[in-house]
Amino acid sequence: MDINSLDLTLRSLSSSEEKYKSGYIPDFWDHMPKIRIGGENVNCIYFEEKNNRLGKQGVLSGWQSTSLDISIKKNSRFIPVPVHVHDYVEINYVYSGICSQTIKNTDITLKKGQVLIIEPNVPHSIKETGEDDIMISFMVSKKYLRENLLDHFSTDSILSHFFINVMNEKSHENKYLLFQSENSRRTQLFTQELLCECFDPSVNSTDFIKNLFSLIIAELINVYKNQLVREESESDTPSILSIIRFIEINFKSCSLNSVAAFFHLSPNYLTFLIKKHTGMTYKQMVQSQKLKYAAKFLRNTNMSVTEIANEAGYENISFFYQKFQEHYGCSPKEYRTNKTSGIIN
Repeated sequence: MDINSLDLTLRSLSSSEEKYKSGYIPDFWDHMPKIRIGGENVNCIYFEEKNNRLGKQGVLSGWQSTSLDISIKKNSRFIPVPVHVHDYVEINYVYSGICSQTIKNTDITLKKGQVLIIEPNVPHSIKETGEDDIMISFMVSKKYLRENLLDHFSTDSILSHFFINVMNEKSHENKYLLFQSENSRRTQLFTQELLCECFDPSVNSTDFIKNLFSLIIAELINVYKNQLVREESESDTPSILSIIRFIEINFKSCSLNSVAAFFHLSPNYLTFLIKKHTGMTYKQMVQSQKLKYAAKFLRNTNMSVTEIANEAGYENISFFYQKFQEHYGCSPKEYRTNKTSGIIN
């Protein structure tokens, strides 16, 4: 399926949408399980039950993969979705037009290209949409999102770890996370390709969808990073992003005093900023970056462990072995062997 065919498919009215457009109101929400929240009975959708219903009801029709713990659907137009909760993470992407939602009494209008992540068990509803308003929902088990995606990205670097922590904290605080991705070319491109695989599966469609979904999450991390940069540019305090990036680049030669001097801060205040935003001390951050740097060389080169330790800034090889074992739970040689054989993800 090409992009033009995808667009025609998404814009065409399903049989259910034809009925909703003519004024038909379905009653299947009346038969949904209920959960008591704030003194009211709220519709509740469970991940397993939702997978069983995919393809059986127009409002829930879509693609699913129980092996990946992911389901994908196009939301039906011309009908509102009443207040409900579910036990999975919902990721909404507006393909066309707009989509207005209410989350915990907060009204949010998503624009074309924007993404909204809603935490499990958060009451929310969707207002009726028009013919040009097309929203795609990814329904993902929290276990899959954590174990296969966010944990992977957070190990790439201290900066990635920082973004993941901020996203988790913000999501936990508000129960949702809005990504201003309307100008993200990659978000649109990856989502279109993923949807093409859903509607017209290839031989390796599951692998394509899994990897394209990972790319979408990776791009959303970039989008959120840019949002944080814009927010911090309005502050008088030196950007913690700039500080972390500086340490990641200069970890082999910088010291607490030299970093503080570079950003015109006192060492004590720099220590406070790093601890506040990363949960690590300056020494822990540098140590973490050294070990990540060494691990990358173990995965991708044939250099000896001693050479890699020296390259990462360790003069005491025994100390390097000790810290590597503490961080990765295995020796450098075991890490290299297991990574090569695919035992360690």
